[in-house]
Parts: sequence; C-alpha cells; structure tokens
Amino acid sequence: MDSSIRVILRLFPCLETLIVAVNRIRNRIDFRFEKLMKKNLLLLYFWFGFSVALFAQDASLYGIVSDSSGKPVADVNIQVLGVKQNTLSELDGSYKLQVPSGRVLDVVFSFVGSKPKRLQVPALLPGQEYKLHVTLNFGVELDQFVFMDESGRGRASSYIIDPRRSSSLPNVSGSFEKILTTLPGVTSNNELSAQYNVRGGNFDENLVYVNDIEIYRPFLPRSGQQEGLSFIHSELVQNVKFSAGGFEARYGDKLSSVLDIKYKDPKKFAASLNTGLLGVMAHVEGASSDYRFTWLLGARYWSNAYVLGTLDVKGDYKPSFYDVQTLLTYHFTDNLSLSYLGSFARNNYFFIPQNRETVFGTVNAAYQLQIFFDGADLMSYQTSTHAASLVYKPTSRTQLKLIASSFSSDESEVFTVEGAYRLSDIETDLGSDDFARARSLRGVGYFINNARNYISARVNNVGHRGYHSFGSNQLQWGAFFQTEQIKDRLHEWFYDDSAGFSRPVLVQDSLFELNSFLSTRLGISSYRINGYVQNSQTLNKAYNMQLTYGLRANYWSLNQEAVVSPRVQFSFEPNKVYNKRISDKISKGEETASALRKNWVVRAAWGYYYQPPFYRELRNYQGELNTKLRAQKAIHYVLGGDMNFTAWNRPFKFVAEAYYKQLSNLVPYEIDNVRIRYLANNNSSGYAAGLDFRINGEFVKGVESWASLGLLKTQEKITGQKDIAGNDVKAEYIPRLTDQRVTFAIFFQDYLRRNKNYRMNLNLVYGTGFPFGVPDQNRNNDLSRMPSYRRVDIGFNKVLIPEGLKKRDNFWKRNIESAWIGLEVFNILGVNNTISYIWIQDVEANRYAVPNYLTNRRLNLRLMMRF
Repeated sequence: MDSSIRVILRLFPCLETLIVAVNRIRNRIDFRFEKLMKKNLLLLYFWFGFSVALFAQDASLYGIVSDSSGKPVADVNIQVLGVKQNTLSELDGSYKLQVPSGRVLDVVFSFVGSKPKRLQVPALLPGQEYKLHVTLNFGVELDQFVFMDESGRGRASSYIIDPRRSSSLPNVSGSFEKILTTLPGVTSNNELSAQYNVRGGNFDENLVYVNDIEIYRPFLPRSGQQEGLSFIHSELVQNVKFSAGGFEARYGDKLSSVLDIKYKDPKKFAASLNTGLLGVMAHVEGASSDYRFTWLLGARYWSNAYVLGTLDVKGDYKPSFYDVQTLLTYHFTDNLSLSYLGSFARNNYFFIPQNRETVFGTVNAAYQLQIFFDGADLMSYQTSTHAASLVYKPTSRTQLKLIASSFSSDESEVFTVEGAYRLSDIETDLGSDDFARARSLRGVGYFINNARNYISARVNNVGHRGYHSFGSNQLQWGAFFQTEQIKDRLHEWFYDDSAGFSRPVLVQDSLFELNSFLSTRLGISSYRINGYVQNSQTLNKAYNMQLTYGLRANYWSLNQEAVVSPRVQFSFEPNKVYNKRISDKISKGEETASALRKNWVVRAAWGYYYQPPFYRELRNYQGELNTKLRAQKAIHYVLGGDMNFTAWNRPFKFVAEAYYKQLSNLVPYEIDNVRIRYLANNNSSGYAAGLDFRINGEFVKGVESWASLGLLKTQEKITGQKDIAGNDVKAEYIPRLTDQRVTFAIFFQDYLRRNKNYRMNLNLVYGTGFPFGVPDQNRNNDLSRMPSYRRVDIGFNKVLIPEGLKKRDNFWKRNIESAWIGLEVFNILGVNNTISYIWIQDVEANRYAVPNYLTNRRLNLRLMMRF
C-alpha cells in the first residue's frame, strides 16, 4: 500500500475497520454470485437498493491510444461493433474494455479530427487480457477545442462536449456554461451570468448534474454581476453531455434541458494554473502508486470589478468569489469503490454606487438620465455540497451505485440605496453649439430602496442507480428520497417621489405611503420520492436502429401530487446497409467513393416532462406561498438528424432538428436581469416551436469551428388577468418572456500558417430582442421588444510550450507540460447591449424605459499553464 494511504489509516484507524468490513461484505456477495452463476439463473434482489444480474465471464482489451508523435490521446471513443460495448481512453491514453470471449471482434477507435480506425481482434479465451496499442492520425496537432464525438449520434437534441480546451474560449463570466450558448436552441443575453435559456424555457428549467449529483443555484442574485462563478470547475471535468430536449427518463424533472458532467478519474499527477486580470483558477490531481486512491482538488478566485467599471452606474465595485472542490476516490477492489465529492463556495458582492449617466432614445428624440446615489449594496451567499457514492460492479455488464448527498445555502441581501435623478432632453440639432448636451429639464425625482432579506436552504438526498446490459439491451433504473427545508425572511420596501409620478400620500400620523412594502417570514419542510426505469434496445443492427423507452415518477409531499412521465427516443441510419455494400465494392476496386450515399442518422423523441415546484415558484409578489401549486407540464416532440460529410478533404457534420413543446399548467413570471419573479398560479398554457441548425468541422485544417442557427416562437395564454381598472382581460396568446425569434452563434479557430504557435479564437453571438413591459404584474402588457443582443469576443494566443514537446532542454520545459499566454478583447465592437430597464415618468405622465446596459469593451491578459 502506498505510503500516503498508510498515513491516512494511522490518522483515522476507524477507516481501516470500515475497509475491512466492506471487503467482507463484498466477498460474501461475490460468493453468492458464483453460486447463482453455477445454476445459470437470473436473479434480481436488493442490497441497499442494489439489483444484480448474472452472465458469462468476459475477456478484456487494454492498451494506449496515441497520435503520430507518440503523445497520448484522451477521450477516444473505443467501440466494439455489434455488442454495445464501449469506453473512453483516459488522460494518459490508456484504456481497458471488457469484451465477449469466444468470438472475433471488430473494434473501432474514433475521435473528432482524426479518421476512425477499425481493427480486428481474434477470439479470446474467458478471462484473457489482450494488449492492443493504437495510433491515430490527425491533421495539425493544435491546442484545439474538439467539440463532439460520434457516441451521441443516436440521441435527439444531444451533444457530447470535450471540455479539455474550453479554457481558450474568451469568457467574461469565467463559467463553463458559456460554451453552451454556441449550441443551437441555447441562448444567453448576459455575458456576466452563467444562466441560459433552452428552446423557450427559463433559467429554472435546466437540470445540472455532476457525477450523478443534482446541482442547485443560489436564490437571491438579482443581476449577473452578483452571481459569481457557477459550480462547474472546467479543469476538473472529464466529459460533458448536454441535451436540449427530448431527454431520457433517467434524467430528472425539469422542462427544458440536462447538462450532465463527469469529473476526472486521475491516473497520475497533473496540475494547472489559469490566471488573468479577472481571477485565477488552479487544480491538482493524482493517484497512489497502486491506483487504489485517486484525488482531485480545485480552487478558484474570481472578481469581475475590472469589467464592471464599463457599466453606466459608476461607483466602488468590490465583488469577490472563491470556491474549493475535491473528488476523492478509493478503490477497495477492481469492482468496488467509494468516492466523495465536496464543494464549498462563498460569494460577496459589495457595491457603493456614486452616479449614473445614461443617454437613450432615438436620433430625433434623445434623452439623458442622471442619478446621484448614496448608500451601499451587499449581497452574499455561502453554499456547500457533499456527496458520497458507493459503486459496485459485480460483473462487467452490471453497475450498482448508492448515492447520498446534501446541499446547503445561506444567503443574504442587505442594501439601502437612495438617489436623486433628473431627466433631460438632449439637443439633436447638428448645427447647434449645444449638440449632444442637455437642453431642457423634463423631470426630477428621488427614490430610496431598502432590503434586509435572508434565506437558508437544506436539501438531503439518498438514492440508488443501476445499470445492466444483456444481449442488445441496456437496462437502467433508479430510486431516490429527498428532503427539503427552506427558511425565508423578507423585509424590503421602495419609495419613489418624482414629479407627477409618485406623489406622497399621507396615511396617518404624518407617515408616507410607500410604493411597495413587504415583510414576512416563510418556510417549508417537505420530502420527494422519485424513480425511473428505462431500456435502450437495438432493434436492427444492420441499420443501427435503436429504441430507448422509459418511465419516470415523482411525488411531492407539500402539494401531495404524483406525476408519471413516459419518454421515448428512436434513431436509425437509413443508408448504412447500402454504404456498407458499396464500401466492400470500393475495397475491391469495383466502385468509387462517389457511389456512397449521405451518412445520415435520423432521430425522433417524444415524452412527458413535469416540473414540480421547488421554492421560487411558490412565492408570489405579496410574499405568500401557494402550497397547492401543481407541476408545470411539457410534452416534447422532436424530429431531426445529422449528416457526416467531407469538404476540402476534411470532416464536417451538419445537424438539423425541428421541435414542438406543448405547455400546460405554466406558472407566469416576470424577469428583471437574472431575477425571476413568479405569479405563483398555474393559470397559463402555451407552446414553443422551432428549428435548430448546426454545422461543425475543420474550416481551418486541423482545428474545429462551428456555427449554429436557432429559430423559435413561444407563446402563452394567461387566464385571470385584470387591467388597471380591475376588469377581466380576455386571454389571448402573447409572447413568452423568453421568445427570442432568431439566434446565431459562431465559434471560430485559426492559426498563422507559417507559425502555428500563434492562434486566434473568436466567439460571436447574435440574438433578437426579448419581450418586456412595465413591471406591473400584468403579463399582457409585456409586448415591447428589447434591442438585439450582439457581441463578439476575440482572443489571440501565443504558445510558449507546446503539448507533447519532446525536446525539453531547460528548467521550464522540463517542469511545465504546456503553456500559452493570450490577449483577449471582450465586446470588440463596443455594442451597448440591454439587459433590463428602469422606468421614469415625467411631469406630463409620460413613461420612459431607461435601458440598463451590459459591459463594454475591455482587454484581458491571460496565462495558462499545465504541469
């Protein structure tokens, strides 16, 4: 045993006792399995919720995957044709795969940017280990961001993301989720936030998992600059799966999307340091000499004060965010392991505003708003996540997992800010000496905004996930029990006194009536039970025809509602049989490649998706909880496909999908920046329909780039609305607040032909405007449109030490695996993008929507090193 393990066992003698006990239990289970296998029976039973299946002994393949220079290649998809057996290579290129014995096997090694390699393995004896080293050929070996592989082709709206090079993406927020906004159907009009909308849904409709643990986001942030970093530490991530709709039953109960993250399983020591003007991210990883114990440790510090200086509101910004994450895994045996995932994060956003000056309007009618502030704003939260997973693999085809997790969040929002403002006309006559200056006063006013809000949340979860493969089937199941305790204390009020807008009204004892006042204490304590079962089945191997079907159920004690969600996914390759026949003829010289048909995969998905309320949906504007609120419902219909093709002798892929979501029992809401405020009633129904397109490939030889286009229309019909006079409003379809009709995104990579160590990364995002209106809790008035969101970020990098460098003749090259330095330009076009509005009224009762602009142009210097 490694010396580090001996030290741990000396410090914690109870751990050694636990290890011995677990090994005894495992030996007893293995004995029972051997006894059952002799009788050739299939028995299903539970041990801590575990279900176990039996089948014959397999052989195994192992080896190392490398490129033409000998550098190991990670995350290569290794697939055994015809038996649904696959795995991914590790960071050091190594892999190990259980395969059937007694038959000749065809094994395919594939990776985007290289030509798949198909090798034949002779029939192996039971228990035999067969060594197979593989070399893949790439075009140009760059520090590229390779985005997608082929293992997700059969799943509708599904993308597999390789995060290893995401650090090169220009990113103001520092959050990993910004990669998603380059996908079709995924939008975010706020570069400061990690939140995103998917196919007409809002921020709360997206699931995020890390190692099968559901991740929650804070409750109180009102704006993107208050959020801090998201949970995901990009340097700890091994692979990512993302589904924009029509996802499987094994994923939880949300309406829109799933982001499924898996953290690394290290095999050797490695570390990284990513630093710049906005913050620093670092990580270390390693394993014991016998690979029994592996560990990951990551830490981040982030402050966006540098870019906040470009906002219209000037003052003293002091944001700070830091977190620490760890993943510890101990392998008791080759088929039994225990892991711990821990995270602690603390965010403080302290701001002392001083003044604001915003010019808005049109060429013929321009206005200027000036505000002078006093006071301060402090928003802070502290979150922690702890999870333990016990994984047992009784055979190569069965995996049983017991999971226990807890999430806690303590958040506070404390501010008192007052301001005096003036609204003026701007001289628009080009011939005037006062052109672009304030020429007349339209109104003056005063406001004071005060809040003392606190919330604490505790979520505990225990559950089981199981997986079993037999024949052409992949069976998965799971069951979970979750408890929730939330305490919420609200105390906030707002007063506005502007000429003709909010006249002070005396109520009693010379007290003024406030524009809004809220003071309440709330809380809930509840539990949920949910589970699923699903099977993926190959119906026809010749056409790669696959069907996945499953059922999911959920019960919540607070509203005593139970929901059941059937879900189905289907895919096949219509030209596979024909192309295989032509390929055989090509190999014999009887045909040419021009006879091949397009390599299409056709996909479809259908399913029910319920989203039971969590907490945010229950609370209305009056600070009351509607505990009878029902689950929101969406029925997904998805039809699409993708085509692999070659252009300029380089690989490309085109993806196209059409979708329709039938929505009911919706809870209407209003959005201010990133703050969603629900009306807490199931009085809305609607739909979302759209088309998504994406093309990715080597536009520049050896590096991957892509472009995405999304077309969307989403509307809702709200009942029970009243106008300002208190009269009922007829329910008609109106745009939902996430109705962004057109979105377009490009991620492009390039390098200098004569010196490939000089590289460029460009990220372009365009989206038409969201609906908005006066914040009066009447959604029928939200029919205006914000300006389009337009943003281009660009980064220029110089490679200091290339990856895989063979000649390491000095101290730096011997101790640093790779390094690059980069200069980034955020918002290079200097576009003033609008995120929300404040409302001002003059003496003539005219209302003006004054835009709150996002960040402007900024430079950032970055250094990335890996050890």
